[in-house]
Amino acid sequence: MNLRLINEILVNKMTEENEEQLPNKHIKMIPGSLSRRGVSPGSELKEARKSPAYWWYRTLQASDEYLICCKSGGRGELEALYRDFGDVRKEFAAWWLGNGRKIFAETKPLKKVLQIGRNEIEGLALDKDRMIIQIPLTMRKQTVMRQIGRHLKEAYANREIDIWKQSTAKRQITKSKIRMATVEMLLKVLQIRNENPTLNNYELGVKAGIDLDILARDTSGEDLSFELEKRRMTIAVSRYLGQAKHLVANAELGVFPSIKPPAKT
Repeated sequence: MNLRLINEILVNKMTEENEEQLPNKHIKMIPGSLSRRGVSPGSELKEARKSPAYWWYRTLQASDEYLICCKSGGRGELEALYRDFGDVRKEFAAWWLGNGRKIFAETKPLKKVLQIGRNEIEGLALDKDRMIIQIPLTMRKQTVMRQIGRHLKEAYANREIDIWKQSTAKRQITKSKIRMATVEMLLKVLQIRNENPTLNNYELGVKAGIDLDILARDTSGEDLSFELEKRRMTIAVSRYLGQAKHLVANAELGVFPSIKPPAKT
């Protein structure tokens, strides 16, 4: 499917939608309804491909169980997941349009700094997560900003802000230190293993292009022997394969990205 056709499909779909697309915390370039904010459908798709949502889609493509569910029209143990993610055998553009934008979009508007009118002050409800600042507009702007900064510094002291916990999207990306480049590498290793079951782990690592340069010399600065390099590659690939299987299993459970042993259900 070429980019021009993708753009036409996205534009037509956006035009048909009655409700404004709410922001997506996981895709930095999507501040709101793209059809109303001047961001082209092609740009949305390009940014979506860089997001964790794309790699969750790709991870489900690596799941035998989920592909079986897709072939059966959503029936089976992963039926609940299928109701959200749908058929991942589609090209990404079609999947994103039909499923991705909806399940990863926020269901409520993001919080904003608001100006309170005089008539609203008396009935204003305050809680521990809000504060009121009175600003004399006869002061210089620079002075006001400096004083506001001091009040905010005090208010934010010992307060941890986790924007991920505030997300209202139907499907949540797990807060994790795992980079998407790592996810890509794990899926690549798993795919090569599935396509080449007779390769040993060293051969698989070489075929996957795993870089062991950081381990290529011992403490004396001498090159490692081939046998030691082979052993280290074998151990690394074994670890990656285990992590890849955990990644897929957790994605099936609605948890992504995670390479921890999946929780038993």
